[in-house]
Amino acid sequence: MMRALNSDPRVSAYGESLFWGRGWVPPGEDGKLDAAGLERVAALLERKALMPHGEPGGLSEDGRDIAVAAAGAVRALPSGTDPVMVFSTIGETIARHAGREIWVEKTPHHLQHLGRIFDAMPEARVLVMVREPEAFLRSYKHQGDRKPADVRARFHRLYHPMLASLVCRRTLQGAMLAAGRWPEAVMVVRLDEVRADPSGMMARIRRHLELPDFEDREFEPSNSSFEGVPAASKPLEATEIIWLRLLNGRIAEAMGLPMPKRRIAPVRFVASALALIPWVIRNWKDIGRLDERGVRGMIRRWLR
Repeated sequence: MMRALNSDPRVSAYGESLFWGRGWVPPGEDGKLDAAGLERVAALLERKALMPHGEPGGLSEDGRDIAVAAAGAVRALPSGTDPVMVFSTIGETIARHAGREIWVEKTPHHLQHLGRIFDAMPEARVLVMVREPEAFLRSYKHQGDRKPADVRARFHRLYHPMLASLVCRRTLQGAMLAAGRWPEAVMVVRLDEVRADPSGMMARIRRHLELPDFEDREFEPSNSSFEGVPAASKPLEATEIIWLRLLNGRIAEAMGLPMPKRRIAPVRFVASALALIPWVIRNWKDIGRLDERGVRGMIRRWLR
């Protein structure tokens, strides 16, 4: 979607800044960021390779030059700048660096922080893309396959079908809740709708994001989870399908999303459930780093 939006030479669609979520730097009591807070934002940006990069539809060769430019612009802001101005400065700097004038930011987990975003920016427009749970789980499982060996190993160590299915459920629930709470500001788009009518859906998306008219180019179908991966991903295993159906069946039905056919594998399913205990022990530090509420917060969300 970012690459399609970037086919318009006026638009710079980029991500993932994590600004309103995992990268959130709380302002002071006055609602402003001091020099130390601005430095934290800049340091977080500087370590990222903002997407998309490369061709087609990329904004730079590797994404790092736009991240460095954005970090420099944040450091140049005066102490006492509010978060909205910081976020706008990041987007405007990236657009300018890419020779463009309009910016669109993409961070998937910002879906869980829309309250914070709309409190700060009531006029924001949000596009939420969802797809069938089976495709979500396959993509989630293989998201590290195109990365260096050490990063790939960490992704695989963190994967468990129950947890990935919960992420899927939380995303679908978040999409439904957001569309109900902010119907004018949030547009939910299913991937199969885009595939069925690319031109019509892109026109609707551009209107929602208040972008000027443009005759969108059509790109070859692609999936960033599998770009550069030599072997095709395998179908989901029986245990994965059981978790997926158990945790996402109702929400998928409510949204009209298809689910994989039922599988039965009781012994393997029980073994998968028991494997959660060593999984938590093995990944305790990573969970705390990735989730601001830590392991206990994660368990509370499981129970909900």
